[in-house]
Formats: sequence, structure tokens, C-alpha cells
Amino acid sequence: MPDTRAAIDELSKVVKDIPEAVEIYLALGNLYRAQGEIERAAQIRNSLILRPGLAPETKARALYELGRDFSRGGFLDRAVSAFEKAAEIEGDSPEIITELAEIAARSREFERAASYYSSLHMPVQEAHYLACQAEDEFNNGEEAKAGRTLSKALKVYLQSPEAWLLKLTRLKKQGSLDDFAGVFRDAVASVPTKLRFVIIEGLLAESLVFGDTVKVVNDQGQERNLPFYEVMVEEISKSDPDVIMHYYGARLLQFCGREQEAGIWLEKTLMLNQDFWLARLELFGIAQSEQKLTPSFKNQLDFFVNIARKVQRFTCSSCGIKRDRIFFVCPRCRSWHSITFRKELNQ
Repeated sequence: MPDTRAAIDELSKVVKDIPEAVEIYLALGNLYRAQGEIERAAQIRNSLILRPGLAPETKARALYELGRDFSRGGFLDRAVSAFEKAAEIEGDSPEIITELAEIAARSREFERAASYYSSLHMPVQEAHYLACQAEDEFNNGEEAKAGRTLSKALKVYLQSPEAWLLKLTRLKKQGSLDDFAGVFRDAVASVPTKLRFVIIEGLLAESLVFGDTVKVVNDQGQERNLPFYEVMVEEISKSDPDVIMHYYGARLLQFCGREQEAGIWLEKTLMLNQDFWLARLELFGIAQSEQKLTPSFKNQLDFFVNIARKVQRFTCSSCGIKRDRIFFVCPRCRSWHSITFRKELNQ
């Protein structure tokens, strides 16, 4: 921050001496925006936009940066207006459409966001926001419309983990076990191997696919889920050996009370990756339950096991941020489908 402030001071001096230095004006505005001084940044853009004889391409650029200023400050209507004015000068550039798409998404205008990404030929993003739109439609009771929207998402991008997860979540909620089995099989076959765990984790979380609120599952609800877990285990057992899927298969078996089989799956997991810490943790838990321990020693072990279970399991392969919930877009660097499972603690 001190370096940014020093750069602002230096550029401000230059601007006073060379008022026609357009690039310096733009750079100064960007620095103010980085500092969070949105009003100062917008003032600089407007001073350029109103300058007589300004080249059209420079005016368009100033409008584009003004739109980014307003977007950063949360003034979304003003941001859209600035971007649209920039587009009137230089056309619908990918940069402008991307900004408009992100604003539409922030405003929960998911259908519009999907349309923007469609024009950019970005199927991952288009399918994501179609799935968001479908979830809203499901929540509003528009079942038929939501089904069509979700089908469109999978047509746009068959590998979309969020679209498959939403479809499976709905079937699980409806208790449609046979349909669930077929769709889960298709999902495992369609979603990239590195992202298949997202589907299982999402189904276990009992949450809105795109929300942040995890539902509390009581014992009765857990019992209702067991047939679905059994189906998932059966399908996982038919898929190619994969360390993460073996781990999740073991966890599902544990939920179903099949501890001995779960232990075998966990051993297979460690054969594929001996440093898979969560598999070792679960095996330790199984072994602990078979031992006669003093109450004091058991309390100490339970404490450390519970702490270990709270280690954030997911990380972004692009920026390294760690999270305890799945994500489709990194909350820090905004990269898409960059989530990875922390198989080793040093990841």
C-alpha cells in the first residue's frame, strides 16, 4: 500500500506538468481504484471523457475503466451504462462483454450472464449460470422450466459438474432412487476425473448447490440417504481406480455402517497414495474404536482427531487459497474449476 500511495503522488506531479498525458491519467485512475478510492478514480476518467478532441478509442478506454471503477464500488447500474457507452464506440469487445456478464451474475440475472458467455463461446461459464438459473427456478416451484434450463446447461457443456450435481440433488430430494442411479453413472462418466469428487462432496453436504448454507441432517434424514449412498458406492466400484473416489467410497460405506468394507477401501486408497492423510485418519478412527482405551486417553485422541477433521480439504490450483467447502469459481482469483482435493497436507 505505501508503494501504491508513492506511485500516486509521483504520477499526480507528472499530470500537473503534462496535462495531455492520457496514459498517465489512466494509470493514475487505476492506482486510485486499487486503493479503493473509487470516487477519485471516477473523477479522473470523467475528466478525460469530457476532454475536447479526445480520440474515440481513448474515450472508449476511459469509459471502460470508468465502468470497472463503478463495478468495483458496487454501483452496478452506472457500471453497465459506462460499458454500454464504450461499446457504442468500439463495439462489443470481449473485455466489455465479460464485465457485463460478471455484473449480470452479481445481480442474479443468471440467464443474461449465460447469454453473454454464450456470445463469448465460453461453455463452462455459460453452463454454470444456466445451472444457477435452473436452481432459482426449482426454488420458485417452476419445475418444468427448470428442467429445460438444466438440460440446456448439459447440452452446452456435458462435463459441467455443477449441472450434474444440481440434477442429482433434485433426484435425491425427490427420492427417485432408480433415476438417481442412472444419472450418477452418467455424471461419473461425463465429468472430468479431477472434478468427480465435487459431485459426491456436494451430495454429502446437503446444501444448496450454489449456496453457502449447509443443511443439518438428522438421523431420520441420514437413514433416508443410505440407499443413495449404496448406489453411489456400487457405481464408484465400477469406475477406474482413483484415489479420491476410493476415499469417498470408503466414507459412504462408513455412513452405511459397513466399517469392515470401508477399511478395505481405505487400504486401497493408501496403496494408490500412501500420503493420503484423510484415509489414514479414517483408518485410525476405525482402529481406535477397536481398542480398549482409558477415558482420559480417549478424550485426548478424540480432541486431536476432531481438530484434524477440520483441516480445509480443498484448494485452488491457481492461487492456493484453501477452503472447507467446494467451489466452482475461485473466490480469490476467479479461476474456473480450479478446485483440487488436498490429498497431502503439504499441498
